[in-house]
Amino acid sequence: MSDFPVARAIELDSIDPDSELVDQLVSKLSSYLPTFGLSIDDDRLRLCVLHLLYVEQVNHYINLTRITNLDEALVLHILDSLLFLSFIPEDSNHLLDMGSGPGYPGLPLHVCSSISTTLLDSVSKKMNAVSTIADTLGVSDLTCVSDRLETYAKNKAGQYDIVTARALASLPVLVEYARPLLKMGGTLIVSKGFPDESEISSGLKAAQLCGFKFADKQEFDLPDNLGHRVIFSFKVVSSSKVKLPRQNGFARKNPLA
Repeated sequence: MSDFPVARAIELDSIDPDSELVDQLVSKLSSYLPTFGLSIDDDRLRLCVLHLLYVEQVNHYINLTRITNLDEALVLHILDSLLFLSFIPEDSNHLLDMGSGPGYPGLPLHVCSSISTTLLDSVSKKMNAVSTIADTLGVSDLTCVSDRLETYAKNKAGQYDIVTARALASLPVLVEYARPLLKMGGTLIVSKGFPDESEISSGLKAAQLCGFKFADKQEFDLPDNLGHRVIFSFKVVSSSKVKLPRQNGFARKNPLA
């Protein structure tokens, strides 16, 4: 785990992993999986549920999420994260989750794939909270880092097999953020709601400039009418035609496409 600037101490009240509430949430989460072609054992799902319950607990004094209904959070945080699993190549060893917030999708992906994972977010109090939760759960080989993406990329260029992002920025911005972090042959996986054709077109152009090849696109309807997801994946096949990372803020202010 990483060190953080002095911030409010994270105090967690212990949650019984075998409580009736945890059992109910694990069972409900498990019932969703077959529809999406996923099979995950209950022990891993239990860790995902406990992470969610601790996030909900900390959320009372640190703003980690706007989703406060547990049944909705089960879908919009955990299941939404697990949809990424089908896009991760089997030989992947190192994953970076950009803009991880309370740990999504990175922590559930780590728990359910055992891939060495780094969670990155510019808000230190969020990473401090997730780090404390992960320690409490005994989750290992997971690192929490608070930094700007552009700054982090300067020090960690080409370090990752997988980069993920969920509801962080527009597609061309995400492509630019991810490229310097990925190895040759690495994969970017991005989840969006209802991206319009303009965003998709701009994203594909930016991807080409950055040395990506479009690999896959799949669409999903979440349970209980909780939304629609479009997941894109891109594979690094060549060097970027643009020197990356650019200065802080340039990707959002002046997108490549």
